[in-house]
Amino acid sequence: MLLVALTDARALLATARGVPPAMLAVPMALTLLSYAAMARSYQGIADAAGSRLSFRTWLRLTFVSNTANYVVTSAGLSGFAVRMFLLAQQGVPSGRAVLISLVQTFLTNATLLCFVLAGFVSLVSRRELSGGPLLAAAAAIVAFVGLLVLAALLVARRRLRRRLLRRGTHLLYVTLRRVAPRRAPRRARLWRFQHNLDEGIAFLLQRKDRMLAPAAWITLDWFLTLAILWVAFRAVGQPIGLGLVLVGFGVGLLCSLVSVVPGGLGIMEGSMAAVYVSLGVPLERAVVAVLIFRVAYYVLPLLVSIFLFHGLMRQAIERAEAARV
Repeated sequence: MLLVALTDARALLATARGVPPAMLAVPMALTLLSYAAMARSYQGIADAAGSRLSFRTWLRLTFVSNTANYVVTSAGLSGFAVRMFLLAQQGVPSGRAVLISLVQTFLTNATLLCFVLAGFVSLVSRRELSGGPLLAAAAAIVAFVGLLVLAALLVARRRLRRRLLRRGTHLLYVTLRRVAPRRAPRRARLWRFQHNLDEGIAFLLQRKDRMLAPAAWITLDWFLTLAILWVAFRAVGQPIGLGLVLVGFGVGLLCSLVSVVPGGLGIMEGSMAAVYVSLGVPLERAVVAVLIFRVAYYVLPLLVSIFLFHGLMRQAIERAEAARV
């Protein structure tokens, strides 16, 4: 609401009215393709782990588990929990379900870091920034490179990986106990998560050739997601480059993950619009484009998942009844 209040109401309404209706169908189609690519990445990892489910089942699971993160704020953990529950209903052992989710999450986040890093490098190399924004972009590049190096070390060196995971888990536990003692998870749960992450990375290394296809699907998924935002800006008459799309998207996603608001509602839009305005995009056009992205990538899948969840639960009930007979 604050984001809209800061805009010129007439200019905002004129921008929204100027969007061709046909252009709104493109982000919707790209969203469906993005979720399909995400489902294929899960399916490829699951097949490598020996748990074969149909693409249709994975598509349903992907919609329902991912949209859970838009309802409950938990840095992605709510979707993780829903996915574990739904996979258990499909007969997938809990340990294998955790493994599949962690490997996919690791590959997804590593790919996203590469995309966002490329966006910041593009901005700096084009010399479109100066002063404070240039320093902020340079700092972001250093931070993202550091995270990618850390990810590479976690994958390549087993002893170092275990040591870093143990120390990181302990540090996280101590921090949560001091900052939010009532919401801090039990130590055993954190240690179990650390063990599962270590097993997931080991699984990834043992089946490197089987991970190429899922990694390609994840890359396609991010391309399609960014294309939604790119098309949204073209729909409002403000074409921008892919590098600028990447930077705004990365900042918005990061802010939504650390926010306490479900789905980063308002936080993501505000941070993304602020980045685009600071880089020369008119406020009203930035706001409308970001809202188109929000509706296409978040609201549409949420509506779809409501119908899919009912079907998944009915399928689970039928499985349970068949097992009793």
